[in-house]
Amino acid sequence: MRTALAGTVATALAIAGSVYVLASPAAAAPPTGAVGTYTALAPSRILDTRSGNGAPKGVVGRNATVRLQVNGRGGVPASGVSAVVLNLTVVSTLGGGFLTAYPGGAARPTASSINFGTGATRANTVTVAVGASGIVDIFQSSAGTHILADVSGYYSSNAAAPVGSTYIPDPLGAWRLEDTRDTVGQVPGGSWYQYAFTLHDPAVDAAITAVALNVTAVRPTNGGYLTVWNGLGNPPAGVSAVNYGKGGVWPNSVITPASRCDIPPDCTGNEPMFGVYTSTTTHWLVDVFGYYFNDSIDGLKFAPITPQRILDTRTSSRLGPDTTRAVSVAAAVTPETWALSLNVTAVAPTTGTFLTVWPDFGGGDRPDVSNLNPNAGEVVSNGAITELGDNKQFLVYNSAGSINVVADMGGRFEFFPDETEGARAADGPPLLNRGQLVASNRGH
Repeated sequence: MRTALAGTVATALAIAGSVYVLASPAAAAPPTGAVGTYTALAPSRILDTRSGNGAPKGVVGRNATVRLQVNGRGGVPASGVSAVVLNLTVVSTLGGGFLTAYPGGAARPTASSINFGTGATRANTVTVAVGASGIVDIFQSSAGTHILADVSGYYSSNAAAPVGSTYIPDPLGAWRLEDTRDTVGQVPGGSWYQYAFTLHDPAVDAAITAVALNVTAVRPTNGGYLTVWNGLGNPPAGVSAVNYGKGGVWPNSVITPASRCDIPPDCTGNEPMFGVYTSTTTHWLVDVFGYYFNDSIDGLKFAPITPQRILDTRTSSRLGPDTTRAVSVAAAVTPETWALSLNVTAVAPTTGTFLTVWPDFGGGDRPDVSNLNPNAGEVVSNGAITELGDNKQFLVYNSAGSINVVADMGGRFEFFPDETEGARAADGPPLLNRGQLVASNRGH
């Protein structure tokens, strides 16, 4: 029986092959001031149904919707917010199902934010548009579960607000900063590492305010969690980035605030730094996908949308082993779109495998990173910021067995040259040098 995801296909969509073709958006008007820029926050828990934080205390029942007030909480402004970055977690689920996060007051879309089985504790980071009343709705389909949400940043809709940061995907592709299996070995529970890296230009390094990562726990010795933060001081209590069980491979995307490196003598103080903490002994992987910069560097601004399904291979054919499939989204993006905010779901692989999503630049090498690491038969999701190639396509690679893949788009990263910068910005964001780890330091 085919696994179901988030309801039926919306009548507004037509199926063409394996892609849901949307009405092509018109060219967007250039955003002004802070509109579309990002502000990173220290992670803060704004929803926990176990304690009554942000919603009534108790298990969220079948087909129930949590109306989560996000504006004015956890560092998010009371107004002028277009979207927030949330790490959603389900705890002790009573049955298999999914969550869908979407703008408060909007019709629930055909999309999913987390897919889970019975008895699961699983997390996924989503970027979701905020409703006019500052609310995000979270629909829950299973027999019941507790739901947690940690907010780690927001995008502005207020032109008069202080200008935040713009995003640039790594132009040479995602890269692996750390694999403890090859370096330091298993990290003991209750300890952490600070990481600092360089893009080989002090001015560029100093402009980085946040980093887009994929962090993966590998073969934990027991259930627990990873926390990712800016690396200064001790890890924050009461928040998590990845929730994992014993054994297995557990990824999640993270947008973490960056601080300046304070690990002498290995760094100068310009390099961006962040930290990773584990509650239980585990290996971990850290993959870097892109960077947020202050307004000294001209990057991409974000335009959120109500989530829309743009790929579902169940309508065409599964991906086989060692197979790459191109996904065209030309009909779903504007001429200014350089990257997408996606939620990617692996559906019922025949064996343990991994998926990698990356831009189609016409024959470029697949990066040595992973977005999802599902076990046989699982339905699991992970967020991704995916750059597009010149033909408005991205690629999905499956390593082993056969698998179905679903992708939901939550927004577009768009480039508008800053008229005050003249020709420097005319052809797009500046090219960056490939990153390199320059310092790490273990704490406990």
